[in-house]
Amino acid sequence: MRRVISAMAVLACAGAYALAANERVTFILTNGERQSGTVVHHGGQGNNLIDNNFNVGLDNGQERSIRDADVVAIDFAADQPALAELQQLPAGGQWLALRNGQGQGGTLVNLVNGDTVIWRNPQGQDQQYAIRDVARVYLNMPAARVAYNATGIAPAGVGTSGIASASPLQPGEVRVQANQAWTDSGLNVKKGDRVAFHATGQIAFGQSPGQTAGPDGKGSMRQQDYPVPVMAVGGLIGKVGAMAPFPIGSNTQPIVMPADGRLMLGVNDNELGDNSGFFSVTVTKR
Repeated sequence: MRRVISAMAVLACAGAYALAANERVTFILTNGERQSGTVVHHGGQGNNLIDNNFNVGLDNGQERSIRDADVVAIDFAADQPALAELQQLPAGGQWLALRNGQGQGGTLVNLVNGDTVIWRNPQGQDQQYAIRDVARVYLNMPAARVAYNATGIAPAGVGTSGIASASPLQPGEVRVQANQAWTDSGLNVKKGDRVAFHATGQIAFGQSPGQTAGPDGKGSMRQQDYPVPVMAVGGLIGKVGAMAPFPIGSNTQPIVMPADGRLMLGVNDNELGDNSGFFSVTVTKR
């Protein structure tokens, strides 16, 4: 009897240890929900992702399956990503962010044994990372930016190595892409707020020679169908909410905000598809 009791105690301890070995995780969903629990695993290979469903062990002892298409990001660090991490994120694809600040593109293969991420790098090689070394896995880049309030941070460029290559943004700096209708400044403003801008760089508003512009736009080229008709093509502009756009250019004096809402930045052009480049704009609320 003592042997049976002793064996049962050993099994109970082993089961408790296996449960404790499963790392904590939070699945962030497209609808804004955040589901936390443990990284459970099943089958001989110890997979978590089975039949296109992630599986999470809930704190009440139950288990929940979540469609992989509904998952924006898998968060192991349980904290707000640092600015440096968000600056590494590319415009699309998937991204593995490590707790040491490094990251790389590729594809999530699976979570195994409750403690390991299997990641396929851009060269097609499968790599293993201990979950304790992984901060987050980003699966849906645009939705992840919304979830982490990072829509005002321009995507980083990613080379063939899968490593982010864009230079880090400085505090308050926004990259205003010329081929994008509006770029989120990251600021909510109120009517009467004074906001200063410092813009540098050059964009192309077409593909022909000479079709380039600085923050003030290109010479005297103005049209009624530009967002700001009185400003030259390609110049830096802004808008608040649904209000009419206003010129910014190279002016560094504070501009009085015309309404309450989100401050957006853009370029003064009505055809964005053939544009390229960006302005670097430092935004300061006075």
